[in-house]
Amino acid sequence: MEPSMISANHLKDEIEKILPRKLSGVFECYGFNLDELLTPLKWKPLVLIIGNYSSGKSTFINEFIGQEIQRTGQAPTDDSFTILTAPDEGESPGELTGSTVVADESLPFTGLRKFGERLLSHLVMKRIESDRLKDIAIIDTPGMLDSVTEQDRGYDFLGVVGELARLSDLIVLMFDPHKAGTIKETYKVLRITLPVSSEEDRVLFVLNRIDECENLEDLVRTYGTLCWNLSQMTGRKDIPRIFLTYAKLPGRQVPPEFEVWDKEREELKKAILDAPRMRLFHMLQEVDKTARELELVIQAMEGFKKRFFERLKKFGKSLAVTGTFAFLLGDLVMNIVAGYPSDPLLYCLVTGSLSVDSFLWPLIWLLLVIAAGSVYFQKITFPRLVKKFAQDPDSLVELDSAYDRDLWQRVRSRVSELIEKNARHQIWVRHKRNLSKVKKFVKRDLQAFYEKIRKF
Repeated sequence: MEPSMISANHLKDEIEKILPRKLSGVFECYGFNLDELLTPLKWKPLVLIIGNYSSGKSTFINEFIGQEIQRTGQAPTDDSFTILTAPDEGESPGELTGSTVVADESLPFTGLRKFGERLLSHLVMKRIESDRLKDIAIIDTPGMLDSVTEQDRGYDFLGVVGELARLSDLIVLMFDPHKAGTIKETYKVLRITLPVSSEEDRVLFVLNRIDECENLEDLVRTYGTLCWNLSQMTGRKDIPRIFLTYAKLPGRQVPPEFEVWDKEREELKKAILDAPRMRLFHMLQEVDKTARELELVIQAMEGFKKRFFERLKKFGKSLAVTGTFAFLLGDLVMNIVAGYPSDPLLYCLVTGSLSVDSFLWPLIWLLLVIAAGSVYFQKITFPRLVKKFAQDPDSLVELDSAYDRDLWQRVRSRVSELIEKNARHQIWVRHKRNLSKVKKFVKRDLQAFYEKIRKF
């Protein structure tokens, strides 16, 4: 095992120990799932390869591994998600079925259960004796198609890709010259799935099989088409780097002018082999992002708590005034309307004939007002307050940067749900103490991990 991989595993173990110890209670209080954060840290770094059905994914994988493992062809040849890895110590080479893979708690794929039984028959793990797969695992995917629905595949393809993208440390998205970004599923993956499931720096774009272009002029047109399509699909004007590659297959002559791109395929392979080191950064990015999302949720809950007690204080003042009038005038009104009691409290105060009995009805009126006010606040005022901030929680936080605003959009619905379903509990939580814990973790523990990474 490479020293960098040993360091990555050591750091992963440290994070898995310190997170539950420092923040498990805070996570639980605000509905964050700590297991969901730790799941991607299980097992090996993952490289997800996706692309059109004829983009050369399987050919590239076979070349990278150095063995003919995946079937290749111009038409769709494999409709399964295939996890390729080397057997660990004590394991034997061979294949594991989808049901076995998702049932193994030591693997990070248990989340795929939610996509149903139909997916399991399209999921397989292949354990292969390969030095290149000792420290990483590669996931080959079914080729993306144009006119296809969930009913056609029998499972939520885009949902599965999104789940695997969330787990992956590197995503390689391949195109070919004949369908340079025009596939419908490719559009959905780029526009919807990947932005939600992964970060931009984890995605590598590859224009593969460029040797099938007739000449450089044809390649330039294809490249331009892909750039245009990517700008439309991603909504970005700045186009990320696109690797231009081809496979050196026996019997195929490559135009001499294309040989300049030989090194790009090697760079791509090197990037894949670098996945263990990338995991270190992605690991801390996810922890950092989640911790800052948690900070925003806590700030929102502290804001809600503050609004609650402001409203309670205002209501208490109104109730005190109303109670005072009821205490002083309640029995007087009774006397005027019903002739009872014969000596109201104010009359006794004026005449100096106060007795214990003089306070009986005033106290009853005071208690009635307090009881009615309490019921009104619990049944009307408080629900209105909850509804108001559940529907519009934006006023509960101050967003000082674009980064905070992006994070807020991710947790806004969580805040609304917490207020709507758990408001009575949240108003008694010590949010400031919890916020201090999270800030301390980010400032001290997380920064210490970043310092360790810089030394690798």
